[in-house]
Amino acid sequence: MKIGKIMLMSAVACGLMTLSSCGKKTYMAAFSPEETGLNIVKITDESKIPVYGPTMSNYFMGNMFTTAIKGGNKKNGVSWGTSRLLSISPDGTELAYLTGNDKTRNIMIRRAGTGGTATQRTTRLTSDIEWGADDNLYFSDISNDQSKMCVMNAHKGTLMRQLTSNNYDYEPVLSPNGKKVFFTRTEGRNGPSIWSYDLGTGELTNCSRGFHPAMIGDSNDEFLCVRNNDNGNSEIWRVNFENGQETLVLSDENRGYTHPTVSPNGEWMLVVGNTKSNINKTKNLDIFAVKLDGSNMIQLTYHPATDVCPQWSKDGKSIYFLSTRANKDDKFNIWRMNFKLY
Repeated sequence: MKIGKIMLMSAVACGLMTLSSCGKKTYMAAFSPEETGLNIVKITDESKIPVYGPTMSNYFMGNMFTTAIKGGNKKNGVSWGTSRLLSISPDGTELAYLTGNDKTRNIMIRRAGTGGTATQRTTRLTSDIEWGADDNLYFSDISNDQSKMCVMNAHKGTLMRQLTSNNYDYEPVLSPNGKKVFFTRTEGRNGPSIWSYDLGTGELTNCSRGFHPAMIGDSNDEFLCVRNNDNGNSEIWRVNFENGQETLVLSDENRGYTHPTVSPNGEWMLVVGNTKSNINKTKNLDIFAVKLDGSNMIQLTYHPATDVCPQWSKDGKSIYFLSTRANKDDKFNIWRMNFKLY
């Protein structure tokens, strides 16, 4: 019995870690031992449609960090992109994501289940997708050395409406009542700030400093956002821009946190944070679940690959995310895992 158990453990270990001809260790399993029970499923196939995802760097941005739209942790010397690169349709049956590279990047739509084909919706250099409850796609058009906030119908035609111009606007998200779009604007050395755009009047309002806004429940005047502090860490803040109340929710000198997204029932949020793999000791990004007040933090993913851009399913029982796991070339795919604490 003991011999059989040892042989099984050895076989699992060999399946989890492979050694390439150049000597670089590559983790090719779909999940790590700590992720048992998450039922992690691969949704896309990188050999057919490459999925665009943010990168992580073992380089810290120094004095530029506090004014950048980047996540990071100075103590561990890492930084990463924070774009919103995955979104779910209002009925939960479809996904929007980006395909391409740094020269051409377009929005694709596909069914949320495994298999099926994808439909290209833009012919621009785009970023930061939000699939609004009004069935419109809000995104950043980063063509022509600018970043303009735009909107188009998710399924009908190719008509694209430009909402802002002559600025650098990113990470749009629609308010619950569908009247305003909140987004990140960068203005040189002043650092990123969160603005709102009134879809009816075109009025622009500066709401708060920070970036990557995430609406909270049915509230139209409160959001979560990311702020980079002077000590070199990304933190999660809760901001009510109507009464001026701002609350620090999540901060850790050993870890930066980005990509906040609130569960459908308003009790949990998902965040991305830097970690160090127990398998190959490399620095990477993982996904965490935490109560909205910053308590009861649970690390969900442990894979040495990059796990980013988490999005809740509409019933809150599953999480979609981007990952380079099970891929020797570090290409991104869309994956899905269970969430059983709901």
